[in-house]
Amino acid sequence: MISQLRASISAPTLSLAGLLCLPSVVADEVVMASGDRLTGRILHAGQDRVLLKTAYAGILAIERGQVQALHRGPVPPVIQPTDAAAGDVADASQAARRRAAPPPPADGSPAPAASTSTRSSLFTPGSKLSGRVNFALSDDKGNTDKNEIDFDYQVDYRWGWNRFNSIGTFEFDTNEGEKTTDKWSSHNHYSRRFPTRWYGAAWLGLKHDRFADLRLRTLGGPSVGYLAFEGKALNLSLEAGPTLLADDYYDHTDQKSVGVGWLLRYDQLVWLDRLQLYHRQFGYSAFDGDPKTLWQSWTGLRVPLAGGFTGGIEFEYDYDSNPAVEAKTTDTTLRLKLGYQWQ
Repeated sequence: MISQLRASISAPTLSLAGLLCLPSVVADEVVMASGDRLTGRILHAGQDRVLLKTAYAGILAIERGQVQALHRGPVPPVIQPTDAAAGDVADASQAARRRAAPPPPADGSPAPAASTSTRSSLFTPGSKLSGRVNFALSDDKGNTDKNEIDFDYQVDYRWGWNRFNSIGTFEFDTNEGEKTTDKWSSHNHYSRRFPTRWYGAAWLGLKHDRFADLRLRTLGGPSVGYLAFEGKALNLSLEAGPTLLADDYYDHTDQKSVGVGWLLRYDQLVWLDRLQLYHRQFGYSAFDGDPKTLWQSWTGLRVPLAGGFTGGIEFEYDYDSNPAVEAKTTDTTLRLKLGYQWQ
């Protein structure tokens, strides 16, 4: 009987049993565009983001554009089977390789090639450039009471875990040959994501307003931020850090101070996921040097039109607790916007 039992166990059966006894998958791996590697268990791999459950930071939500490759555990080595088992083992190996390969992008473009570099650069696969420009009719009340035409822009560039954002406004108006408005501002922001929702940042803001006697305001510094939500439907982040401020005036005494600055950014799609509500706020409070408190916010609604064009309405509030002589502390601006965006 024993000899009959031994004879019934063929070589192909032994080969398949050995394959099933191989060590199981111990962890999934997410390879970032920066070259970093995160391990854990992949809960979801969609077109917009990847959810990775880790033992060290809980569940991480990672933008798909920052992901270079997904590996669902180590691929089992292929045992050379005999005869009848050869086809079955080859099929299993091919299926494992397909599971390890990252899914193609939703837009049909080829997936980024694997890279052995551990350093991210401006040309890292997965980089993304987006932005918008707007022209607006506005009604100003404060230091300047008039109707005017404004221009503003926003450019956002991401590569790997890095992000650079620049926002600016320009207002140059004349009335019967006389200049009535001469002001512009620019906010430039760089951030570097950590493997969690926290990030480090550095920023520089510049502002000029001739009719508020402000030749040039320079402020900026490092900051630490927390990204509460990030996606197409909802974005919310808050950051703060030490800030240096220098105001250079035409006729008024220059001011310098050191304080704390903060930045809040929020936007959300509402009403059939077409109407976008947004709010961006900057604040500063001095604790050394000349007393100064600044508050500037932009709140509005934006709706897509056609062909990349957008329409919207925006309310800007600008407060300076210690302006130049004869300048008002508060400016308010209501804008009707027509713009174009790309991404």
